[in-house]
Amino acid sequence: MKVKVLRYKKEHNPFQEFIHIEDMGGGPEVFTSAVPKLHPETATLELMQQLMDDDDYYEGLELDWDTVELVEFDLIDSGVVGADIRNKLSPPKNLVSMLEVFFKEKDEEKKYYLKRIIKKEMTQSKKSIKYIANLL
Repeated sequence: MKVKVLRYKKEHNPFQEFIHIEDMGGGPEVFTSAVPKLHPETATLELMQQLMDDDDYYEGLELDWDTVELVEFDLIDSGVVGADIRNKLSPPKNLVSMLEVFFKEKDEEKKYYLKRIIKKEMTQSKKSIKYIANLL
C-alpha cells in the first residue's frame, strides 16, 4: 500500500528524518523520528501547508516548508515480499536443476523429453524474473 510521509530534504538533514507535527499539550510542535507518520496518498505538500496556514491552531508553528518534502512510501506487510520472492524463485531454481540433469544425460530420448520440460520452465522463469525485477 502506498502512503505519503513528510521528511526533511537531504541537504537540510543528512539522515532525512521523518517529521511529525503533534500537539504536545501546549499546541502543535514539530519533532523528528525514525518512524514515519503516515499521510494519505492524495496528500500534497502545498495542501498541507495551505491547511496549516489557514488554521489559527497552527499559528507560530516553526517549520520551514522549503526544507521538507512529502514523498511516496511503500507500506508492506512484514514477510510478504520475502515469501513472494521465494515463490517466484522456484522456476529458475527448477530450470537450473533440469539443465544439470540434461547435460549429464546420455540417452537422446530422455534428452528430448527433458528439452520439452526445460522450454516450459524457461517460459515460467522469464515471467518470474520479470516480476522480481519490477517488485521494487
